[in-house]
Amino acid sequence: MYGPPERPIDVLAEVGSGDLLLLPHGWYGPAMAVPGNDMHYLNVMAGPGERRWQICDDPAHAWVRDTWAGEPVDPRLPFYVSPA
Repeated sequence: MYGPPERPIDVLAEVGSGDLLLLPHGWYGPAMAVPGNDMHYLNVMAGPGERRWQICDDPAHAWVRDTWAGEPVDPRLPFYVSPA
């Protein structure tokens, strides 16, 4: 994870099953799993105040979102596994 110049944070963490990583501010990524393994990624909102997503793209990488226009939607989406 990393933050903007005015609020720097520089963390590199390897997490495993059952681990929890708290991100106080800034951006994070990428997230990956080695071939043959599943990865489940869960974002949780916490803290005082209004519960709403307050996300933003890193300005240095915001251009990536513009490349999605006109791309077909992945046929696997929305991904949903019905309860057993």
